Parts: sequence; structure tokens; C-alpha cells
Amino acid sequence: MEQFWRNAGVQLGKHWKVVIAAIVVITGVLALGARQIEFATGQDSYLNPDSQIAIDNVEFQENFGGETIIMLFTASEGADVDVSDLLKGDNLAEFRRINAELAEIPEVYSVVTPLTSLTFSSELVAGPAGSGALISAASRDEAGAAARGDDISVSLARRTAAGDQVLDNPDWVELLVYGNDGFSADGSEVTPPPDDERKIRLSLRSTFPNVEGGPINSTAVGGIVLAGNASLDEQSAGTEKVIEVLDTATFEGFDLTVTGSPVYLAEINDYLKGGMATLGLAALLVMAVVLFLIFQVRWRLLPLLAVIVGVAWAFSILGLIGIDLSLVTISGLPILIGIGIDFAIQIHNRVEEEVVLDREEHPIAETVANVAPPLIAATITGVLAFLALRISKVPMIRDFGVLLAVGVVVLVIVGIVVPASLLGIREWKHRTEERADSIVEKIVVKLGGLPTSLGIPLILVSAALFVGGILAEGSTKIESDPVKWIDQSGQTVADINTLEDETGFGTTLGILVQANNVYDPAVVNLIHDFTINAEARPEVVTSSSFVNTMAKIIEIPGATVIAPTSDDIVAAADAAAAVVPDIHQLLVTEDGTAAQVNLRLAPASLDERAVLVEELEADLASRIESLDLDADTVLLTDLDAGQDPVRATPAGLATVGIGLLENLSANRANLTYLALTLAGLFLVIRFRSASRAILALVPVLLAVGVSSLVVGLAGFELSPLTTVGGPLVIAACAEFSVLILGRYLEERQRGLNPRDATDMAAKRTGRAFFTSAMTTIGGFAVLIGSALPLLRDFGIIVTLNVAIALLAALIVMPPLSVWVDERGWLGTQEQDTDHLGAVQLGAKWRGSQTIGAIAAAVLLLIGGAAVYASADTETGEASEVAYIAAPLPTTTTTTTTTTTTTTLPPAPTTTIEGQDPPATTEPAGPLIDPSTFGTEQPPGLVSSVLFPVFTSDEVGMAPNVAVCTLETLASRISDDDLIAIGAAETSPESVAFVEQAALDCGVDQATIDRAIEIRRGG
Repeated sequence: MEQFWRNAGVQLGKHWKVVIAAIVVITGVLALGARQIEFATGQDSYLNPDSQIAIDNVEFQENFGGETIIMLFTASEGADVDVSDLLKGDNLAEFRRINAELAEIPEVYSVVTPLTSLTFSSELVAGPAGSGALISAASRDEAGAAARGDDISVSLARRTAAGDQVLDNPDWVELLVYGNDGFSADGSEVTPPPDDERKIRLSLRSTFPNVEGGPINSTAVGGIVLAGNASLDEQSAGTEKVIEVLDTATFEGFDLTVTGSPVYLAEINDYLKGGMATLGLAALLVMAVVLFLIFQVRWRLLPLLAVIVGVAWAFSILGLIGIDLSLVTISGLPILIGIGIDFAIQIHNRVEEEVVLDREEHPIAETVANVAPPLIAATITGVLAFLALRISKVPMIRDFGVLLAVGVVVLVIVGIVVPASLLGIREWKHRTEERADSIVEKIVVKLGGLPTSLGIPLILVSAALFVGGILAEGSTKIESDPVKWIDQSGQTVADINTLEDETGFGTTLGILVQANNVYDPAVVNLIHDFTINAEARPEVVTSSSFVNTMAKIIEIPGATVIAPTSDDIVAAADAAAAVVPDIHQLLVTEDGTAAQVNLRLAPASLDERAVLVEELEADLASRIESLDLDADTVLLTDLDAGQDPVRATPAGLATVGIGLLENLSANRANLTYLALTLAGLFLVIRFRSASRAILALVPVLLAVGVSSLVVGLAGFELSPLTTVGGPLVIAACAEFSVLILGRYLEERQRGLNPRDATDMAAKRTGRAFFTSAMTTIGGFAVLIGSALPLLRDFGIIVTLNVAIALLAALIVMPPLSVWVDERGWLGTQEQDTDHLGAVQLGAKWRGSQTIGAIAAAVLLLIGGAAVYASADTETGEASEVAYIAAPLPTTTTTTTTTTTTTTLPPAPTTTIEGQDPPATTEPAGPLIDPSTFGTEQPPGLVSSVLFPVFTSDEVGMAPNVAVCTLETLASRISDDDLIAIGAAETSPESVAFVEQAALDCGVDQATIDRAIEIRRGG
């Protein structure tokens, strides 16, 4: 191989024009790959796509949309307003405008502003869904009947006083926003509580939250849900368009804050596209200054050219092989710049040495023959350390390992070719005559001048620090919350903090519920009971679902807490689909096989959140396991063997963060151990000597241990970047130690004794090592100036690691080399000393080092296999479960629910006090002609409940006959009085009035009996 390298050196200098042309052509071709580089901060960067969390989250977003941009409305300072004013007058018109404009954005899946929620609330209040649920609840709650009756009376009186049931009516808006708490009614006379004692309706408290100790009734929340499973570019584009619309919005008396995960993910994306390029340029500038001041040679900036070409090639190849740039992989830019510049500096420095000091006739050939083999050995060691990252469970860290491995290979090639070629032609035309003395080289000699008697203590200290570092690493915490990765002093984080302060929640957790029919009573009861248990936890602020909305509509103070019926949920869903489809598509699928329960979670660490999710999963699993289902239930129709009738699993951004935390924690120590064993195995094979490999690894162990100790003692929280510190330190330190050992072996082969060999190696290479270390440190130190804590902390740690690696190699290697060599353990005595020959890194084959090398290789191979086997490389058992839509048995008409308010339809004005029920007599013909009546449902609470029953397929009453019956009934007794005599419980007294009105309109007794049976649940 020596002859190959010498010939390569001659040809590179001789054919420099061809080399430059080839570099230009290759750069142009690879530029195609640079155009294919994409940026990614989605879940595919954090989770394995075949993991259960990823599969569930993809399905969740397919069904219910993606991330949510949150709108926070707060009363302006000094403004005398409450949240009802947010939906009155000009503010109402502004909401209608932005709702319409937001709905036109292609990347938007659903728009749920406070107007959307209030519109749905109005539909529930004025329509049959809410009224039917209230009356149904009263009939099922004997103990709470009195409390429910009183509440209905107050609702009727408030509705009468409010007037027109439209959102343009401010009184109607106030009725929708505020519940009956504190109101009293004397007939139609309503007495409200003081303004500061009014309470938001239970079903709207997620829209108008009040935080303990905060302003009362002055905060509102809305959300714009982006399309599910969108690419980062699509999500960022949608976020930008939404913000453009919201920036034009003004609300009298209120301030609007826009926040949410898409906002801070867009900030990270923008930084990836612009900020890292700026940091890269800054790193090059810092390196240029270092080279200019320290590297006292001709063409001292030449290494920068090699680095620029090499990095361009590396990232172009990255695009060609399909690796996206993420928060982790983008940080490879300064790392590759730092590593790559060392290669070029070593070549450049050796050329100057050969020309001026040794006066070689062919300095390029001599340089390449002596420097290329150690550089390649150091590169392969680094590549193996980086490839150890492939056992990480985080996709972007695995990609990071590939990027660095590919990058250092490209950079070592460019780092040899570019300087050798250009310096070759330079020395051919204008030979360098002198080489200035460098104080740096004297310092390096002093650093390595420790007494050889310290050999054993240095080994013991290195081992102790390595073990201490391992122990300290286990105590470090991992920060995987993306909010903590961005500028903590920026407006984005300030807005997030404002949201938490004003609403009490920091993020949301979706629960994906699947079954053949999520409207089945068993599923409804399961969701209801689970939600009650979840909301009792301090970590859960509130929740949203059709079941939860209807449960809060029928939750009356003093009455029993009961679950809504299946009919209630169907009615609410139908109402939402008709009036506010944006709410419907967020909470249930069209075929009824999936529903969402959305939990708003209080601010917490991901560790705490992981515990909560685990407990919620256990609660859901327990409830599903305890389901007692009839054999003919639709939930069991066409299920696969072993498939649960109901599946409920957490999903959404919160679970992605938890999954990332788990993936970062898994194999963290194994990354370092595998990198060490792979590096050690290669060094044993390359040096053909266990002692030489161990000598090269001592500074590595020292650097790994010290860096881990410093991180642990300084209290750094590890991010996805800093978790890769172990392999990075191993690669960086191994590069220095291999090059130093290589030069020591070269000087020994030239006949120098051990001490003189270390001094000569330090003197000749000190400037190169110190310069490369300073340029690398300077490049990484640029990251410390990053606005992102994620990169800033990484910059601090990596800068520290490189400094430790350099000092460990320069201080520990020389005395250890002398100490080991003097005892004959390096095998240098067995090699021929020929000052004309190139360095021989490997010990003599079949010499004294051979047996030890074989034994060490076997042990390291076994150790590496054991580390790999112990690593958690499994993604777990993932499954995709399908349910077949099955209709519920048809027994009665259905009604539905969603997420908003509880109030009742207006009462008619006729009141009959003390009236006895009329006697029921069936006339020969109708006393009242139904043909004179219309077909539209009459207003009123009782009408909203009975009209759907009368006109259902089971009863079959013609619409005009039903209208005749209801309007006749209303002319004889008011809703208020009818409810007072037990209409909610279908009492005989109330039935008599209904029955007589129906008979007078010509309805036969059998039809009347069937309608009454249905209302009673028959």
C-alpha cells in the first residue's frame, strides 16, 4: 500500500488540473442531491413508523385532523367586558368573517372558534337534541326529578325573557354563555345573579375557561385544526396562512394570542432552513480567523476550501439517499466542518514539514504515504462509532449516525485530495523555503512531557473517570419537550406561557375510541365513566366529546349524575353534522366506528405526563375488559378472534412526546458501549496489537468519562442532540489519539528512542493538532450563540467534549506511549527501522503482539455482540385493528350531542292554573281539521321532543297531523305547566292532555299508544 500512496501523491500534484475539473464536475452532479434535501420535524423523526404509537397517531390524524393552532382571547387591560361581549355586535361579524376565510384555507381541516361552539350550543338549546336529553334525564332520575324540574322552569323563563333565539340577539348570547347557576324564576319573571357571580355553562367551560385566582369570565379559547398527517412544509404553509388571516382580526375589548404546536414547530422549521445556514457561515468565519492567527503556513486558509467542498458533497449525498434534515441531522453541519478541517490541516502541515524541514524531493508523496494511513484508520474508527447510533430507537438519531459516517468518509477523501493536489502544484512552481517557529508546538511538547512513572496512575485515573462517567450518565435527565427546544425568551414561548396562565392547560391528549358503533350504550357509558374519572385528576383540566357535552348538559345541581343515552349522543352528532360540521368531524367519523375524547392537560413534565398516560391507558383497559355485553350486541358483529369489542388508546402530540422520551432513554448507554467496542475492535485489527489499541483508547475512555461527569455535575438536561455525546466523543478523541500514536510509531521506526519519539511527534504535529482543535472548538462554539436551547446546550457540551478529547490525547498519550513502549509492550522493537519507509501502523504479523491481538479481538467481538443483544431494538407488537360499521337496533327515534351548551326551548304563552286533565273521548271524526296546519316543527320545548317521535317511522304520524296535535296541546296548556305535572316523567296527568289533543286531530288510539310507549322507552 505504501507504493500506492506514494504514487497517488505524485499524481495528485502532477495532474492538478484534472483533479480540479473532476471536483467541479462531481460537485455539479451531487448538487442534484442537494435540491432533494427536505426538512422534517414531524413524528417520523421521533418515532419508528411501525411502532404502535406512530400507527395510532397516523390513524387518529386520518380520522380527526392534525395539530391545532390555538386562539386565546383575553379581555384587554381596562376593558369593561365579559366573554359574552366577544360574540356581540362587531365582534360577532368579525368572527363570521374569519370563520369563512379560515375555512377556505386548503391546509385547514376544521375551524372551531368561540362562534362555532356557541352556534352548536344554540342548536342544542333550541333544538330537540338538548331538550330531549333533559327530558330523558328527568324520566331516568327519580331522586333528582325535583331539581331537574326547577332547572327546567328557570330555563323556560330565561328563554322567554331572552326573546329571539338567534346569535344576533345579545340576550340570547348571554343565555347560551351563562348557565342557570344563581338565577331564579317566579313564573316568567327572572332574577339574575350579580354579574361577578354568573357561571359559564358546564358544556361551554372548555370554550370559556376560568382559572382559579385569574380574571372571571374574560377568557375564550378556539382552535384551528390543520390537516392530519401533513408534511412539515404543508403544516408550516397552513400555519402561515392561518396567522395571516388572524393578524387581520380585531375584537373590541379583547386581545387575540395565537399559539399552539404548529406555531413553535414552524419556528423550528424556519430556523432549520435559515438559522443553521447562518451558524454554518459563522463557523467558517471563526475557523478562518483561527487559521489566520495560529496556522502560520502559506495558503493557511486552504483547509477551509476542502471543508466547504466536503460538506457540500456530504449533504448532497444525504439528499440522494433520502435522509431528511431534522433537529439532529442539521447539527451535523458544524460537526462535519470541525472534523473535516482536521484532515486538511494534517495534510497541509505535513507538506510544509516535508518541504522545509526534511527537504524531501517528493513532499506530496511522502506526506500522503505517511499521513493517509493514520487518517483513514482514524476515519474508520469514527465511522464505526457513528454507526453505533443505528441502534437508537429515535429515527433522526439513526439518520444522524449515517450522516456523520458518510460525511467523514467524504471529508477524508476531499481532505487528502484537495490540499495534496493544490499544494503539489504550488510546491512545484514556488517551493516553500522556510517554516516559522511556533510557540504552539513548544506548548504541545510541554503538555506531553509528564514523567513516564505516571503511566500506571494515568491508567487508573482514566479507568476511574470512565466508570464515574458511566455512573453519572444514569442520573442525567432527558428533555424531549419541543417547547423547551426553542428560544425561551421569545414571543412564542411567552404566548405558550400566557395560554397556560389564562386557561390552566398546556397541551391536549386525544383518546381514540373505536368500535363497530361508538353510539352503542355500552360505549357511551364507558366514555362517560372514563371521562368523569379523568376529569377528577388534577392533571386533566377539562375534556371534549359528544358524550361529555351531553353529560354536562344534563348535569344539574342537586340531581344525580347520570350518563346520556345512546339516543342523546346520536341526536347531538346529527345536530352538529347539520349545523357545525367542523365540530362533528373532530369528534366522530361518518361511519360511527371511531370517536375522539379530547383531554386538556395541565402543564407538566413529560415524565409526569408519561405516568398519567399510562394510568389512563390502564383505566381504559380495565373498563373494556369488564364490559358485560349481550351476545347479539352490534359491538361483537364480525370481530376477529381475540379482538376487543372496544378499543381506546391515547394519541396525538402528547403521546409523540412521550414516545420520543422513551426512545431517547432506551439504549442511551448502549450507544456509548457499542461505539467503544466497535472502535476498539477495529483498532486491534488495524494495529494488530491489543496494547496499541488500548493505548489509543485510554484517552478515549478518559474523555468519555470526564464529559459524562461534567454533564451530570453541571445539571445539563439531555436533548435528542446531547444524547449522542458518547459516540461523538469517542470519534473525536479516537481521531486525535490514532494520529498521535501513528506519528509516534513513525518516529520510532525512524530509530528514535521512546522519549525522543514523543517529543519529535509533538514538535512536528503540535501546530496541526492545536490548530485543528481550536478550529473545531470554534466551530462548535458558534452553536452556543444559537437562539435554540437545543443547539446551544449541544454546542456547550460538544465544545467541552472536543477540548477534553484534545487535552486527553496530548497530555495522556505521550507519557503512556513511552511507559508502555519501554516495557516492550508495543512491539516496536520487532519492526525494521528504516527512515526512508512510510509509517507501519500494524505490529509485525506473527510477532509478540499477535496472540494478544487475536484474544482482544475475540473479546471485543463478544462484548460488542453482547451490547447489541442487550439493546432494545424491538418496536413492540404493533397492530392495526379494523371495525365494521354496524347500525344500532331501531327502537326509537334518535337524537345527538356534541360540545356545547344546555338550555331549553321557549315556552308558549298560554298558562292554565289548576286545570284538571280532560276526559279522553275518541270522536267519530276529527274535531280539528289537520289539513289547515303546516308541516314544520312548532316552537317550544314539548314540541321539540314530541314532533320527532310523532313523525318517526315507528309512529307514522303525518307532519301536519303532528303539528295539529302539538299546536292544539300548546293552546290548552303551557310547556311550563305541562312539565310541572310530570311531562318529563310521562306521567298519566300529562299524557292525558297529549292524548286528547291527538284524538281531536283525528289520530287513532293505537298510534297514540305507540307514541307514548316510545317516549316511555318501550
